[in-house]
Amino acid sequence: MNEIRNRVAESTSLVVFDLEDYFPPAGVTEFDLAPLVADGVMRENICREFFKSINPEEFRDQVVAFYCSVDAILPQWIWPMASSSIAKEALYITAGRNSDALQAYYSQRLAGMNWADFADKKVLLKGCGQYPVPDSAYVQAAMHLSLSAQKLMYGEACSNVLIHLNKK
Repeated sequence: MNEIRNRVAESTSLVVFDLEDYFPPAGVTEFDLAPLVADGVMRENICREFFKSINPEEFRDQVVAFYCSVDAILPQWIWPMASSSIAKEALYITAGRNSDALQAYYSQRLAGMNWADFADKKVLLKGCGQYPVPDSAYVQAAMHLSLSAQKLMYGEACSNVLIHLNKK
């Protein structure tokens, strides 16, 4: 009986680019600043004491999104104060909600990649995953890959869609 071989895994000409490989290892945490609001206003001394009491290790390897769920006057200093309180441990920090944070995180992560590594290769931009990778990450990855890869496909190895072909 013939052994079943995975020719896709054995292929040296096909590179699988999986955006889930870049998903934050500890996930995304939304951090509501509403408890710091008193009578619709944030007070510096209350915020300063609150952020001093936070254990930054609780945010290790997480993408953190600071937001405020109540109507309040939010001073501009709240964002850098909140961010600096966990900066040593968090993977990425931004203002907004979960989806905003993932979009910003992936944008920064993809902008820092060396896309020349994919030059003249057949690349499969993997889809159908288990994590909520934002659509904008697929847009950005496809933009970069279409400029460098010989051939860009989307989907799975057994069923893919041709996205772009660079003709020499």
